[in-house]
Amino acid sequence: MKKILPLAVCLLPLALQPAAAKVIDRTVATVNAQAIMLSEYQKNADPILEQFKKSTPAAEQTPERVADIKKRVLDQMIDDRLLVQEAKTKNIHVSQLEVDDGVKKVRTRFSTEEEFNKEMEKEGMGFDEFRKHIQDQLATIKLIDQEVKAKVPPPGDDEIKQLYDTLDAIIKDKPIPGSHTASELDELKSLGKAVERRFGERARARHILIRVPPNASKEDKDAAFKRIKEVQARLKKGEDFSELAKKYSEDPGSKDRGGDLGYFSRGDMVPAFDKAAFSLDVGQVSDIVETDFGYHIIVLDEKKAATKMSLDDIKDDLREYLFQQRGAKRFESYVKDLRSKADIKVNSLD
Repeated sequence: MKKILPLAVCLLPLALQPAAAKVIDRTVATVNAQAIMLSEYQKNADPILEQFKKSTPAAEQTPERVADIKKRVLDQMIDDRLLVQEAKTKNIHVSQLEVDDGVKKVRTRFSTEEEFNKEMEKEGMGFDEFRKHIQDQLATIKLIDQEVKAKVPPPGDDEIKQLYDTLDAIIKDKPIPGSHTASELDELKSLGKAVERRFGERARARHILIRVPPNASKEDKDAAFKRIKEVQARLKKGEDFSELAKKYSEDPGSKDRGGDLGYFSRGDMVPAFDKAAFSLDVGQVSDIVETDFGYHIIVLDEKKAATKMSLDDIKDDLREYLFQQRGAKRFESYVKDLRSKADIKVNSLD
């Protein structure tokens, strides 16, 4: 679901970006005569471009897509700068106690103070500059609360019922009432799938994963398969699944919990894992299952049958969804208005 706050100002997403390579600095944009420097831009853009290159097939890494990503990053930085400037214009106050709390939130993302300080050093940001950045973000959040969220009217019961009927039609594969744009239909269908998963059959399982990298050689795959076979043999001899998961699983998110994945619905997991898990009886251990992550052994701990959806069950969620949708549109309009009044100059990024 969309959020009113843009990602760049949602409390506090800056866990300190990786440092960019040193460059000859220059201005890439000015926002009301305030410069955005190339070095500042690269700190934001480089991690996003790096992730794009890692996750996108080479054939799809076209110059047009790269240029579009670069433009969107710069547009977001311009919007963020406009919001900070507007917060100052409206004299929005952020107390030192609030800044202290914001700093503390970011620090908790690091294991030790030393690790935090090293990241600060790598970032090339002094502590005073870091606190100022936190202060600007908090001021922006207050601005959005005041100028956007506080002015969004709550949805009425008739709107909530209309959305419920639309989702019910999507889930039951019936004609969708009303007229919608293509993008609205896509979003409604995604929401329908999420609601369907919530009320659909659910399972709780544990697994042991031996990872296989995406571009692994045959030798690496064979070695991983040998390790999972060894784990499987120990399970067949009666060794405890949870203890083996803690010792051998390569899933950092579940291994310390004995491989426990908690509850999930059909469609939440990758297809091969999903099919295997839901085909098991409670207490049954799967054969070796191969997915894009590697080799798994799964044990099903619990199954919950699908339940019938009712309006009362999801009324509050639909109200929040509609509120967020309205807020997102108001936020978009608000930033567009700030842009229309601003003096913005953009230079070439290349």
